[in-house]
Amino acid sequence: MQSRIYISYSPDKAGSVFALFYFESGEDVIGWHIETREGYFSAAFFMIEDFYADHDMRLYRSVEDDVYGAWTIDHPPTRNLIRCPLSETQLHELERMQSMFVEDWLFFGDDAHIESELAAYRVQGLPVHWANIRWRRLHRLHKDGALWVHASPGTDQNVAQFLRKYWRLNEKVTAS
Repeated sequence: MQSRIYISYSPDKAGSVFALFYFESGEDVIGWHIETREGYFSAAFFMIEDFYADHDMRLYRSVEDDVYGAWTIDHPPTRNLIRCPLSETQLHELERMQSMFVEDWLFFGDDAHIESELAAYRVQGLPVHWANIRWRRLHRLHKDGALWVHASPGTDQNVAQFLRKYWRLNEKVTAS
């Protein structure tokens, strides 16, 4: 499974980080997404069912940042909890890939041993959030005005656009 990544960073006053990795499985897209900005944080696993099909898509996501926990459907919207739609093999691979992605690209405000990351951000006057791009990786982002972006070769920008459009923010879901 070849993964693709997309990361955007806006280092303005408030700052924001939008990062995801995904892989394709037939017509589906499976991955992990994290977004942080002033006053908001979200991290979850997802599956966009039938993303490359000629019919309606469904956006499934984990309710918490736990691949083995409860999931819900963000598009079309529902308020019910569901079982994870992925196979055990996909779950293990997704968890492994998420761990590698985070280790390679991100650091968190409560991580141990991040003094050098914090110092580098401070020197450049960049805001530090709960989730941040590793200092050694920031140079890989293409700076286009207020938005800095990195996408691995072959990344489908439509995946990020779909998530931005349909990802429900902090809505209550219930057991069905």
